[in-house]
Amino acid sequence: MTEIKNINKKSLANIIALVYGFIGFFIAIILAISTMANIVLQKDFSGSVILVTLFNIGAGLLLGVLSAVLTAMIGWVMGYVMAGIYNWFASKAGGIKVELAEIDAVKKENETITNN
Repeated sequence: MTEIKNINKKSLANIIALVYGFIGFFIAIILAISTMANIVLQKDFSGSVILVTLFNIGAGLLLGVLSAVLTAMIGWVMGYVMAGIYNWFASKAGGIKVELAEIDAVKKENETITNN
């Protein structure tokens, strides 16, 4: 049994920022596509459908990039703060206990079980 006593703040912040960035990008793209579909289906525009579609695709990509950057920055700060909070609590109450197994040992156990 091993114990996680300390989490590198920058490492966790970078991972959380990547996850939040991807989520923010895809949510913004989905919102842009659904807005574009809603506008086209309701014919709530003046001009050609192609221009409205191209405009919304461009706006959606811009919104996706801006959302990804913003959510990544928020995620980085949150990851950094969460690692700091975890490290403080782990120093006072102990860290998370994790049981790790070697891959070779697990394979041998599985082979022994299957052979019997």
